Amino acid sequence: MNQNKTGKYIKYAIGEIVLVVIGILIALSINNWNEAQKEKLKAITILEAIRSDMLDDLEDMARYKTPWERHIMYFKRVFPSFNPNDEIPPFADIDAMSQVSYKTLFNYMAPFRYSTSAFDGMISNGNSDLITNDTLFSNIQEFYTFNVPTNENLFEILRQQSSDLNYKYAHIITYRPYKNISDLTDEYLIADLNIFFQSKNFYYSRTFVKNKKDLTDIISQIDKELKNTK
Repeated sequence: MNQNKTGKYIKYAIGEIVLVVIGILIALSINNWNEAQKEKLKAITILEAIRSDMLDDLEDMARYKTPWERHIMYFKRVFPSFNPNDEIPPFADIDAMSQVSYKTLFNYMAPFRYSTSAFDGMISNGNSDLITNDTLFSNIQEFYTFNVPTNENLFEILRQQSSDLNYKYAHIITYRPYKNISDLTDEYLIADLNIFFQSKNFYYSRTFVKNKKDLTDIISQIDKELKNTK
């Protein structure tokens, strides 16, 4: 009888252990599911924030683009042989400009600044692994770690070129000897201005053509990812 009771007790104990283990496994599974849901919501929040920054950039690009186009086309009006890399619409009022604008020739337009707060926040908080789509993450990372700093470096080159031109041709800027566009005959000045505007044109191409396309493509990828995730 004692052996019988012992056998039943052992079976009961084993059954209890099995139930406890199953309970623990279910609890762990539920906990893992909850954590996965939390990470999924974090990823959605991050992607929506990055998307919002990118949409803001596209909106700002539309405002900054026209002044840069006018600036480049003004130089083409001065020197018809200058050919921008990208097709830029003509501005009718530029044809009426007969006076040399020294500010336009020797200076630069306002730089375009990207919104990077969402990406910077993701990196600083160590949440980059939440974006599980490797291709999407790679494209976002490349844009913010290559395209954006490249754009900033290009503008710094423009700033330095402008400074050098203002120093080199200070006498022309001060005394303004050329009243009409046709009077600008200094070959060295023309060559330096041509290099300067080629740099401006390259900055324009990177900012308002290539980067705009990259932003549009990434936003489309984010939209697809959000649709599949939600």
